[in-house]
Amino acid sequence: MALAAALAIPGAARASGDSAEMLTGVVSSAQSRWVRGGTAIVTESVLRLDDGRQVTVRQLGGSVDGIGMIVIPAPAVLSAGDRVSAEVTVARDLGGRESRLVKRLWTAAEPGTSGAGATGGGLMPFVRTVASRTHAPLAWEANCATITFHADGTTHVEGDGEFAEMEAVVGHWNDVIRDCSYLDLKIDGRERGEVGLDGTNLVIYREDRWCRPASGDDPEECYDPSAAGLTTLFFIDDNDSDRNGAILDADIELNAVDFAIARDGQTTRPGRCVSEISNTFTHEVGHLMGLDHTCWAGGDRLEDDQGNPQENCDPADNLPSSVVEATMYNFQECGETKKSSPEADDINGICSVYPTAADPGSCFSPELEDKGCCAVAGSRTRSPSSALPLLALAFAALLALRRRPRT
Repeated sequence: MALAAALAIPGAARASGDSAEMLTGVVSSAQSRWVRGGTAIVTESVLRLDDGRQVTVRQLGGSVDGIGMIVIPAPAVLSAGDRVSAEVTVARDLGGRESRLVKRLWTAAEPGTSGAGATGGGLMPFVRTVASRTHAPLAWEANCATITFHADGTTHVEGDGEFAEMEAVVGHWNDVIRDCSYLDLKIDGRERGEVGLDGTNLVIYREDRWCRPASGDDPEECYDPSAAGLTTLFFIDDNDSDRNGAILDADIELNAVDFAIARDGQTTRPGRCVSEISNTFTHEVGHLMGLDHTCWAGGDRLEDDQGNPQENCDPADNLPSSVVEATMYNFQECGETKKSSPEADDINGICSVYPTAADPGSCFSPELEDKGCCAVAGSRTRSPSSALPLLALAFAALLALRRRPRT
C-alpha cells in the first residue's frame, strides 16, 4: 500500500535550474537572523567539508535574542561543531544568486536503541517539542489557543467542506481532552494572510507551490514534496525569562500540491495520494499544542516525559503498537484516517502539559517580546552520538524513508 509521511524536511527548492548535492563535514559557524520583515528566522551555517571546500547552507528556524522558531518536521538547526552529512538543494534566484537550502540531514543512531519496545507494556510516554537553545518544553501560557483558517481554503474539496472538517477536528480534540485538561482550542473565523510571527495561528493550504513564498529580498523556501503538512512554532527561548518555553505563534501549512486533499474520501483531484483532512490536520494540531513525534527518524533525538530517547522509526515492524497507532506517529498511509481519533498516549500528553488543576484561569493572546537582530544558532537536545555521520547508514535510511512518503 502507498504511504504518505507525517514527517517531512523543508529545503527542496523547485526553481528552474536547481540541483542537489550531498555534503559531509563540520559546521564551523552558524548564525540565526530575522527575515521576512521580522516574521521568520533563518539560520545560515558554514560547513567545512571533508574535501576542503567551505560552503554556506540555509535553514528555516533558529533562535534570535530569546525567541525561537521550529518547523516540524524539519532537520534540526545546525550548531558550530556539529559533524553532519546533508543533502542540500542548490537554488538560484532570477539575479543568479546561489543559495544552498538544507533538505535532509543524517546522523548516527544511538547504540542499543534499535526500536524494540523499550517502554514495555502500558501507556506509551508522550514526546514534547522543546526550545531550540534552552531545551525548555513548549506550551501555551493561556488556557486557550486560537486557530484562524485562511479564507481561500482548498479547491480539492467541494463547497466549504474543508472548513467544516477542520472545525470538526478542533471540536474532537476539545472533546477528548475536556475531562483532564484546561486547554481550549478556539476558532477565530477566516482571513487572508501568510505564515509567520504575527500573533495569528494560521492554517493555510498550498495549492500552487509547496513553498513559503518569496518576500522582498527573501527567497522562496520550498518543502519536501513527501510532506502532507507541517507546523511552524515560535516561542520564548531564554533561560533568563520566566516565560521560557511559552508558545507565541503556531502556523499550519497543508500540501495541496503533491497530495489530493480529501474529506471522507471525496476529492476533486483523484489519482494522487490522498491526504484526509481529518487525519493530517489532527496530527498537525497536536504539534500546535506542543506534542512532537512518537519515534525518531533522524536529526535530533528528543526524549519522552520519562526521560527515555525516542525509539527508532525504522524498522517500523519493531515498534510497539502504542507508537504506530498514536496520532503523533510520524507516518501515514495514503487515505489513512486512524489519526483522526487521538489515542490514550496523545490525550495523556495534552492532559499532562495542561492539567485541569493548573488552569491559569484566562484566555489571552501571547505577548510578543522585542525581537533583536541576530544570534549564534543553538540546537535542540542532541545525544552524544548524534554528531557522528554514518554515511552508509544515512543512505540506507534515505532509501527506507523514500518508500514511505511523509506528512
